[in-house]
Amino acid sequence: MKKKFIAVALILSSVCAMAQQKENRNESGQRFRGPYETNSFWSNWYIGVGGGINVYEGEYDNKTSVGNRIAPALDVSLGKWITPSYGIRLQYAGLKAKGLTGESGMYAKGMHRGYYKEEFNVSNLHADFMWNWSNGFIGFNEKRVWNVIPYVGFGWARSWGNSTHDNEIAANIGILNTFRLGKRVDLTLEGRQMIVKECFDGTMDGSKGEGMSSVTLGLNVKLGKTRFERVKKVAPADYSSYNERINALRAKNHALNTEAQRLAAELEAAKNRKLEVVSESKVSASPVALFFKIGKATLDQKELTNLDFYVKNAINADKNKIFTLVGSADKATGSKDVNQHLSEQRMEYVYNLLVNKYGITPKRLVKKAEGDTNNRFSEPELNRVVIVE
Repeated sequence: MKKKFIAVALILSSVCAMAQQKENRNESGQRFRGPYETNSFWSNWYIGVGGGINVYEGEYDNKTSVGNRIAPALDVSLGKWITPSYGIRLQYAGLKAKGLTGESGMYAKGMHRGYYKEEFNVSNLHADFMWNWSNGFIGFNEKRVWNVIPYVGFGWARSWGNSTHDNEIAANIGILNTFRLGKRVDLTLEGRQMIVKECFDGTMDGSKGEGMSSVTLGLNVKLGKTRFERVKKVAPADYSSYNERINALRAKNHALNTEAQRLAAELEAAKNRKLEVVSESKVSASPVALFFKIGKATLDQKELTNLDFYVKNAINADKNKIFTLVGSADKATGSKDVNQHLSEQRMEYVYNLLVNKYGITPKRLVKKAEGDTNNRFSEPELNRVVIVE
């Protein structure tokens, strides 16, 4: 029976490949195989239910016909496709199993050709790894009519009846065929082989392993998003603008390094340079002429302003200089005695201003009255003067 099951699976796979080899191709005849984007957790789920037959393979299966070992089967499934090619599923399978057993069998009932008939309940709860052969080799096609899906899985199997039971670890292998009826509904045809220890049917004689073949017909209902989108080609990132900025920064950095080196060289040269002693040249105040009106020994406001400026910017600036006050009168006017007296009055007037008003110490002042004996200018009015020098 196992050989027949495997042969049928191979035939189905071959037929599927021949029937669908022209699907899902581009204009050049190349198949679309992905890659595909992974959908959200709630996408690509399905639930399924099916009914059919179980044929148990035990120690005495060759003592009776296959027809006497056929029992009803029920499948209930919940699964999810992670990619178009790979998925997972949790399934309940089982219901009933029939066959022959010896006198010591836990589920023995009436006699049949020198052996005891057995019938017991079966529950096989298993998790499967699903591989959609059609999507994997031919490419994803949501509207494909026929998909061939081999799977393998492990789970917990339980047999019970006659007030007793047995629990075993079960391995499962099978092929699920889906036939599209609509966007969310598929017709399913599933062939499965369950493998358990020999004691599962309550008999310990014979081979070390037993199993149960199942064929069921049912429906799958798809939940959430049903399709997968191919990964779009992403244009390579354009880094030219960043490279330009990096190159500009490198050039700026190079220029700054060059300038830093130049400044460092100048600093080092300055450190090693001998200090130059700069002698401060002493600035000597220039003479100033204060002019009087004819016959007068006092200054008008204009000349007083000149004197004030001279005191602040010359006399006070040169604290150590001794200034000479030279009084004079023009020889074109008046007698020598009058002019001598007038020159003395003018000199004394300026002297008193410097001492009393500006606080210049008398030690820094030398008084000299020349009368009209030393006229320095050609114009008479310019010789009516006190020169501070």
